[in-house]
Amino acid sequence: MGYIEKKKINGREYYYLTESKRVGIRKWKKTRKYLGTRPDKQRQHGLQIRPILTGQQIRIADAIKAGYSEQFEIGKSLWKEERERLVSFIFNTNAIEGNTLTYDETDSVLRGKKPPKAKKLDISEVINMKKCIDYLFDYGGGIDERLVLKLHEIEMGGILQDAGKYRSVNVRVGDYFPPAHQEVLGKMADFFKWHEAAKKTLHPLELAALVHLKFVWVHPFRDGNGRMSRLLMNFALLKNGYPLLNIFDAEKMLYYLVLREVDSKKKEKPFVDYLFRVYASQYKEFLKS
Repeated sequence: MGYIEKKKINGREYYYLTESKRVGIRKWKKTRKYLGTRPDKQRQHGLQIRPILTGQQIRIADAIKAGYSEQFEIGKSLWKEERERLVSFIFNTNAIEGNTLTYDETDSVLRGKKPPKAKKLDISEVINMKKCIDYLFDYGGGIDERLVLKLHEIEMGGILQDAGKYRSVNVRVGDYFPPAHQEVLGKMADFFKWHEAAKKTLHPLELAALVHLKFVWVHPFRDGNGRMSRLLMNFALLKNGYPLLNIFDAEKMLYYLVLREVDSKKKEKPFVDYLFRVYASQYKEFLKS
């Protein structure tokens, strides 16, 4: 992924499209392409905002919202009215990352009980995820750096020493190498600028899918990025009155395969379409004829 680099020479500013590629262990190759003295703003911030969902997909998503809102109100009351769905989200988002608690054990932890022989780490992940969801229900702002850092601090509190701080090391996710740690701050600034523009243009379901995708591409933290991307995805939905989207652990191989396809082809549509199908399947009972 490229980024804009500014250089000041003899008092004048020059802009370059710069890309860093890993060529070996701890070895990176940087290439630059000259853009001029006044690069296009949209290009500078990576703002290529093009709608992906079809009209029919949008109508289905909106019908789900309408049907759901007739029965439930988005907020903490869902812990009583839709407890099973919220517990399922916590169980699945943690299980995808290796948490060993079952659904029933996850529910027990949320009710204040500690399952016998349960790992302390697994219990902490469940408790922290509940705190994250409650924080999002109460949060009145948008997706910005304040939210991201605070949410990660809650998610990884007592688990990761640098919870709430961008990573200072390079990481690898399977065959994917996220941007070098020196680029994270700039990449996240671009992410927030993109979101500010995209939320005015894209449908909330489309926005939520791309928030997940673009965040996980940056992988700004040493750990906890997958759960963060799913939390932010759902915050984009809940903030706009749409019910949460749950990615099931039992289907995580398909989830990973779609992410891998998107990474290799650099196309966002397969992931947006995949999440739409998951969403429509989960809420088909709310669709009106």
